Amino acid sequence: MEKLLGMVKNWLVELGFGEHITTEAEIFIKCGIVLLISTILWIVLRIMLAFIKDKLLVHLKFSQRGKLYIITIFKRIISIIALVFLLQMLPEAFDEKSKALSWCLKIDVIAIIICSIAITDNILKICYDIISKKNRYKQKPIKGFLQILQIGIYFIGVILVVAAIIEKSPLGLLTGLGAFAAVLSFIFKDTILGFVAGIQLSYNDMVRPGDWIVIDNTLANGVVTDISLITVKIQNFDNTIINVPTYSLINTPFQNWRGMDESGGRRITLNFNIDMNSVRYCDSLELEKLSQYVIMPASKEKEQITNLQLYRMYLLKMILENPQINKELMVMIRYLQPGPQGIPVQIYCFSKNKSWVTYEGIQAAILEQAIASASIFGIKMFQIGYPAP
Repeated sequence: MEKLLGMVKNWLVELGFGEHITTEAEIFIKCGIVLLISTILWIVLRIMLAFIKDKLLVHLKFSQRGKLYIITIFKRIISIIALVFLLQMLPEAFDEKSKALSWCLKIDVIAIIICSIAITDNILKICYDIISKKNRYKQKPIKGFLQILQIGIYFIGVILVVAAIIEKSPLGLLTGLGAFAAVLSFIFKDTILGFVAGIQLSYNDMVRPGDWIVIDNTLANGVVTDISLITVKIQNFDNTIINVPTYSLINTPFQNWRGMDESGGRRITLNFNIDMNSVRYCDSLELEKLSQYVIMPASKEKEQITNLQLYRMYLLKMILENPQINKELMVMIRYLQPGPQGIPVQIYCFSKNKSWVTYEGIQAAILEQAIASASIFGIKMFQIGYPAP
């Protein structure tokens, strides 16, 4: 290299160029050689990575996205190796007191910091990709923790870059940020509140991805698809997407249907009114006729049995014989407080299937059968404008 520089310098002198120009040309040539060597080193390492990439990834049990993160990490490591080589060689190309050397070193250091931040960020993404697939963490809002770590890494990266530019200690900059803390807390208010809310939601197990929640006084009524640092994404049953602030789930009451989903059944409560004028005692002929639908109560005074009592027993038998009803949970037919609109009858039970469509079908079939069978017992349903018997 020294011989080449000497030959170029003598050639420029012979052409009549001054000492200053020959010195600048010497620096330019040195920089060109350093950059060329660094570029060649970078290209060679990238070619080596291209050859070993497939053999390297075939033994790793990662998703396609995780493998892309790994390739990106190796690419950034190769860039750092080339940049570190350049950092060591740059003083050979410039005078030690040169301002150009100072700026080139700063740019090189900043590039190394950025590549290091990118490597750390990709490592976090790989960890998230691994953890999110484990059964014990699938329902945990770990994405928020990933995002707060990313913000912390970016913040440290910015501090290091600023320190490299102004040639100050990063610790000194962090100390000086005390007065700026109020401004930072205002700028990142939603982020800080979201992080705290995410910890509370996770610790208290209040909501998980996949939960069906309903938030009061909002349009949110659907399944939680994502919990991030700032927002909770909810897909409603009409496939619209609602984004609510994470911290709002701490301050706003919401209903979580997870308990129903994890229980043995989904509750069915059906209410309808009976016209009180249609309730009467059954005579012996009616009792004999209705005995095919219900088991007659063991009573000596058969004439004291009402058609409403037999209808209630029929409804209970109908529910208990329904294979889609969970008999291990509460099953009952009860009367509510009578009023101007008749006697309210309530069917209370739990369906085994908790899927919305199937559940509604089971509930509808029970109501249809209850209404259609009322006339068998001489019972009339109450409704506005129903003609008097």
